[in-house]
Amino acid sequence: MIELLFNKLMPIVILIIIGYYWKKKELPFDKDMISSLIMNLGTPALLIASINNKDLTTNNMITILIYGTSIIIICTIFTMLYLKLEKKPIRPFLQSFIFPNTGGLGLPIVYVLLGETAFVYAITFSTLINIYHFTIGLWLANNSLNIKKALQTPILYALIIALTLKGTNTSVPLVIEDVCHMLGGIVIPLLLIAFGSSLVGIKILQNMKAVRMGVARVIIGFIVVYVTFSFGNFEKILIDTLIIQYSMPIASASYLFALRFNGQADEIAVMTASSTIAVLFLLPVIIY
Repeated sequence: MIELLFNKLMPIVILIIIGYYWKKKELPFDKDMISSLIMNLGTPALLIASINNKDLTTNNMITILIYGTSIIIICTIFTMLYLKLEKKPIRPFLQSFIFPNTGGLGLPIVYVLLGETAFVYAITFSTLINIYHFTIGLWLANNSLNIKKALQTPILYALIIALTLKGTNTSVPLVIEDVCHMLGGIVIPLLLIAFGSSLVGIKILQNMKAVRMGVARVIIGFIVVYVTFSFGNFEKILIDTLIIQYSMPIASASYLFALRFNGQADEIAVMTASSTIAVLFLLPVIIY
């Protein structure tokens, strides 16, 4: 398990270091271009590719929809209380807490620890998180978002297309599927490099509150699922999957939204990094 966590977390750390070094050396780095590329091409393609996964069925999508939505609502309440204690504005930080990194980190960990059945649940839950993150999360991150601007967001059209294809059992042409996978593949590396560059000039010791908030995201996620489902008659493998998935660190898309909409990008960058490192130490305890 430790080897698995190391192997999955080290590429993330390395990409963050690359971004930090790139900015430190003052090499060309256009954040506006990168965020626009990810928002308009990479992320819509990634969303279509994830929902088009053949392992997603109607039954497990409905089950996860009910359980997953309940978790997000409860976590929203916990997070609002916590942010009030930290004396932080709720709207800029809320989406960072309630939509964790269930895909890039959560999926491989669930597969290795719990097997193929749990992996199907994990894929479905990760897809649900993506849908909510790129709709509700997008709205939370952008204070000025209105209907007209929302209708100009490619992610929403990608979501409609993906759900339509899934609902009608329509196969995506192989060429389109390959293009979506290729475009989607640029999202995570560019995001990690981008927020690695944002760490330049940030004094961690002067941002200990952001570090603490990043660690709190992992702890709150675990507590919410454990308290909600551990004392009822629920399918154990499903709940174990949700516990691991919802204990994941802050998703890099949270940083993207903050960067794109002039939000709390520096603080969320520190929170994302600290929550990712925290998982390395906290996940063995959570699994135990």
